[in-house]
Amino acid sequence: MRTLLLSSLLLLVAACGKKDAEGEARYGLSAEEAATPVAKVGHRVITAGEFADRLAEQSPYLRARYASPERRRELLDNMVRFELLALEAEKQGYFDRPEVRRAENRVLVEALLREELDEKVKLSDVTDDEIRAYFEAHADEYNQPEQVRISHILLRERAEAEKLLKELLAAEDQGAAFREAAKTRSIDEATRNRYGDLRFVSRPESGEAPRENAPPAAVVEAAFGLEKVGAIHPKVIETDRGFHIVKLTARRPALQRSLDDVRRVIQSKLYREKREAALEALVARLTKEAGVEIDPSALREVSFGDGSP
Repeated sequence: MRTLLLSSLLLLVAACGKKDAEGEARYGLSAEEAATPVAKVGHRVITAGEFADRLAEQSPYLRARYASPERRRELLDNMVRFELLALEAEKQGYFDRPEVRRAENRVLVEALLREELDEKVKLSDVTDDEIRAYFEAHADEYNQPEQVRISHILLRERAEAEKLLKELLAAEDQGAAFREAAKTRSIDEATRNRYGDLRFVSRPESGEAPRENAPPAAVVEAAFGLEKVGAIHPKVIETDRGFHIVKLTARRPALQRSLDDVRRVIQSKLYREKREAALEALVARLTKEAGVEIDPSALREVSFGDGSP
């Protein structure tokens, strides 16, 4: 019986070019052929179509490996073994376990999202007009001036700053000495834990108002004046905040990209946004239909066993 089933399977899966009443056949099998049982495990049935599905899931390399009847029998035996274990788990009541229910729900949700989102919201839905409009509205993301990354140590007194600067310039390991001083001696609370890092900045355009939380213009100009990344400015920079020791930690060249350069990036971003909007709309509809009720006060009473309320 098993030999007959296997022979039928190999003939069915090897068949090509056939069509059923609804159009193209599935893997070359008609609807009737795809429904043909090739193995039975208790009340479970493995059909030729299911075998073809499993074969199609394999990589091209593995599909080539299953070209022979012996190898396909091996795959069928693996499917039978899986069904035996699943059947035993079912008999022992594993379906009632919470972790199994959660796993089952994850599979259900993935299938739902494929049907409701992946098959309805596609990358090709993003139009050229939408891509161009986004590019024009976010031109500063794709066209940026040269930038430098700055670290600084801010002190209140010039004498103290100049003394520390001399020590840093004479240090054998300037980088480590600068980081230590920035963390322990700088009065800039916002950057002390970042070892004085002011992140990337560009020169302000002529007449442009200073950006919020931007480093003082004199500090920025001092960093741009340094040629070597890692260099410390040889002079203390005075601003209305105090006295700065300035270090150049990185340099980023000017960036200029055309619409064609970033078309695919923008298309992917807008696709993700469309998909997320579709998901939010689906959840909103389901929430309304299901009549969801949430009781935050009850949640506050739950003990998680770690001492937290």
